[in-house]
Amino acid sequence: MKNSFPVLILAIFIGLSGAQTVTIQEAREDLNGDGIPDHLGEILTIEGTATCEGTLFSETGLSFYVQDETAGINVYAYDSASPGPILAGERWRITGEIKQYNGLVEISPASPSDFTYLDFPGVPDPLQLGLNQGVTEGVEGLLLALGNSAQGQWVTVANSPESAGGGYNFTVWNGQTAVAVRVNSTTGISVSGISAGTRLFMKGIGGQYDSEPPYDSGYQLLPRYQSDLQVYQPSISDGFHLTVLTGNPFAPVLGETVNLEYGGPSDMSFSVTVFDRAGKDVAHLAESRPAGDVVQWDGTDDSGEFLSMGPYLVLLEGVDSEGKRYTTTETVVVAAPLN
Repeated sequence: MKNSFPVLILAIFIGLSGAQTVTIQEAREDLNGDGIPDHLGEILTIEGTATCEGTLFSETGLSFYVQDETAGINVYAYDSASPGPILAGERWRITGEIKQYNGLVEISPASPSDFTYLDFPGVPDPLQLGLNQGVTEGVEGLLLALGNSAQGQWVTVANSPESAGGGYNFTVWNGQTAVAVRVNSTTGISVSGISAGTRLFMKGIGGQYDSEPPYDSGYQLLPRYQSDLQVYQPSISDGFHLTVLTGNPFAPVLGETVNLEYGGPSDMSFSVTVFDRAGKDVAHLAESRPAGDVVQWDGTDDSGEFLSMGPYLVLLEGVDSEGKRYTTTETVVVAAPLN
């Protein structure tokens, strides 16, 4: 019986050091869809490139993100497990236990020997989220871009940042999709220039904070640096207006969109609604927004279904601080592609 202890210790050691190497997507997988990673509690090895410094998201120990060509994941460990400084752009082999914290999938190394530096490929390009796309389980742990300056598509801040638990929370509109943003105080990011109506081009890591099963909500964008929040100040007239900028008529089946600018006095809130020929509201492009903006419409209704060809009426409604209502309209045409 005494001789069994060394054998047992050796077996455990071999099991840890010989942990199966998998892709990050495999480490994260949830094949039964219950919101809990299938490998929870298992020791696995991954290889990934750090998209931020090792201590960026934690005051003590390590909390950072790595990704490979398949997915991204949070790396969390105590100070005693740290191998030293970890820089954004470095690629590491990491062995650790698969854990979950408030819906966020993590790999948790136990000692410095669980880290092996591989090389320095540099920080990967962010995954560009499209119009009306939000942070979901599929992009959790990845470096993301929200808003596209090349396409003149920005996101609009819905509410001023609120202090909460060692950081700030606010929401942005990406088209008609609300995206939660969490600014961790450990990043040193200032939110002093951000308020309702501010327009941004953003980068950040897809995160999650959901304390209750099935852990399918609470997704967030986590900016890393001040440069991840780029304020954009387009020249939008203060006069009450709705203008078709580009794309009229347009063919949605070809991926074409129509761009509409709206605006008015600073004390107004704005709503932009699309109506069909029967007078039914079919798409809501903006609802009670605090500032003028440019919106894209891809020819779909509120459920994401393409609408039939023909003219549609776009109504801009503005309500000022005294409750007075202003309206104006434009007509746009959903067309068939030319042969």
